[in-house]
Amino acid sequence: MTFLPDIPMNPTRRQLFVRTGSIALLGADLSAWAQAPSQPGPMATPTTKRLQPYLNNPRLVGQGKFTFWGLDIYQASLWTGDNPLLPEQWHTQGLALELRYLRDFDGKDIAKRSLDEINGQSAVAKDKAQAWLKAMEDLFPNVRKGQSLTGIYWADKGAQFLFDNTVLGELKDPELAKRFFAIWLSPQTSAPELRQKLFSQP
Repeated sequence: MTFLPDIPMNPTRRQLFVRTGSIALLGADLSAWAQAPSQPGPMATPTTKRLQPYLNNPRLVGQGKFTFWGLDIYQASLWTGDNPLLPEQWHTQGLALELRYLRDFDGKDIAKRSLDEINGQSAVAKDKAQAWLKAMEDLFPNVRKGQSLTGIYWADKGAQFLFDNTVLGELKDPELAKRFFAIWLSPQTSAPELRQKLFSQP
């Protein structure tokens, strides 16, 4: 199954699309030169009530809508708790990242592209990569337009995931959890403009 299955493309354009492997962004096989728009789209974030069990006094840090070839992919929102969230120290404290999808994606594609992004930042040993892929395949569901995945990250502990308002499961490996959130939050991200928006106060 190819990524973005609901996007009509002629064969030449689809070949180019498949070959330009870049940021997974939970399922979208996006090229490194794809740019987030200059202005974020309509705000679509998890509610404070949903995040209170995980973050003290949750507040929105930043948000941005990611587009590819003029097509809306998802709306991303970054949340933190009591303490300010500094870009260079994001991995040292709790945070939440929500992606509200504007298109349909397959859960196994989400897992595979996430691993590709992790490897793109820093290579993972083959055995570990296989275990991480299996963990993500078991965790991530198929998503449809309008649904959201929210990851709650705790430093040195792992991550909890919500699928809309339902608890989905965990990534219990702290290294995998950190590397997963680094897809968007690390300086090595392949979507630097989106990262900048996520760390900007709304």
